[in-house]
Amino acid sequence: MARILCVWELGSDLGHLSHLRLPIEVALQLGHEVYLAARQLERVKSVLGGMPITCLQAPFRQTVASADQSAFPSYTHLMVRQCFSGADELEIYLRAWRALFDLCEPDLVLFEHSPTALIAAHSYGFKKILVGNGFAIPPQPPVPSAPFAPFVTTQRTVEVLDGLRADDAVLLKVVNIALDSLGVRQLDSLHDIYGQADEQFLMTLPLLDHFGERPGLRYLGVESPRPQHSPQWPLGNGPKVFGYLHAIPSLEKLLQDLRAAEVCALLYVRGLPHALRNAYCGEQLNFTDQLLDLSTVAEQAAWVINHGNHNTVAAFVRLGIPQLLIPMHQEHLFAAMNLVAQGSAVMAYQDQPSFANEISALISNPQIGQRAAQVRAQCPSLESLDAAGFMKQTFRALLA
Repeated sequence: MARILCVWELGSDLGHLSHLRLPIEVALQLGHEVYLAARQLERVKSVLGGMPITCLQAPFRQTVASADQSAFPSYTHLMVRQCFSGADELEIYLRAWRALFDLCEPDLVLFEHSPTALIAAHSYGFKKILVGNGFAIPPQPPVPSAPFAPFVTTQRTVEVLDGLRADDAVLLKVVNIALDSLGVRQLDSLHDIYGQADEQFLMTLPLLDHFGERPGLRYLGVESPRPQHSPQWPLGNGPKVFGYLHAIPSLEKLLQDLRAAEVCALLYVRGLPHALRNAYCGEQLNFTDQLLDLSTVAEQAAWVINHGNHNTVAAFVRLGIPQLLIPMHQEHLFAAMNLVAQGSAVMAYQDQPSFANEISALISNPQIGQRAAQVRAQCPSLESLDAAGFMKQTFRALLA
């Protein structure tokens, strides 16, 4: 029996824990002891249930000010903003992660969106597996001199690439100062942070990969959502529309435009103000506080609204449902851009003054639904991807 540690550092969606659920199940089936260091312990039970694992609090930066992530040109800038601002701060987190590694003494560690933990793991000999969707696992560079994981929205001009390399050099110096203070071998490049991994569990599909399709890599797909409550639609007429949303700046305008379009809308809205619930609840539009069964929703809804969260988008892609995507973060934006390019979704912005055009397109343009059905046909079955079998084989090979 081996000891396996799963870590999750960045992000707030349940999808991060969901990506770890299958690897944990497989590890337990093989008889291994499993530890989990999670960013949000309060979410563990709802996703992992009563699995026999030991839970710990993951170290992470807790004072990240809100910022426009659409301005981030690469993973370098994301790390500086969300993980640490300088060598002294990074050293604190590295010491915390290394103390956790020393406490658990793992034979293998799975890293779900955990760049600081990966930096801390650089000098350790345990086996390492990257877990997550395409955004959480930046690709390795085509050539060693390439900038560290530029995003798809970043221009590839000579000037821009030179600027990214300069920013990479600054971050690499910060990382190496912190490592040197711990007496740890320094990194040769930022690519080494993710390049040290022995394997990766890429929990997405090529058409949903935030960095674009990666030839030669094995995609493990996106696990189907667990069964939830059946939708209770409003009594009004019109095409049924389901929304899985947060209380975005233009939420009231979206509600106004949905009501004006005379659709039959059922919305799950995190942080919904009571005033808006009372003002817009009626025969054409209603709200739910329960997570719904997405398969049942897809059977009944004409189209859906969400923010571009990877697991939510993937669920509706596999069900062939057109989507109105309103990104909140850069990761959401990349997912939305993928589907818009394929013609199966419409994208809007969370602070725009009107959603009437996007709603009208989804109601009146049958080609969006046709493309959604075609994209669905391109998705391989979960059985054919055999994620559990690949994970089992990987664990056995790395822990032999």
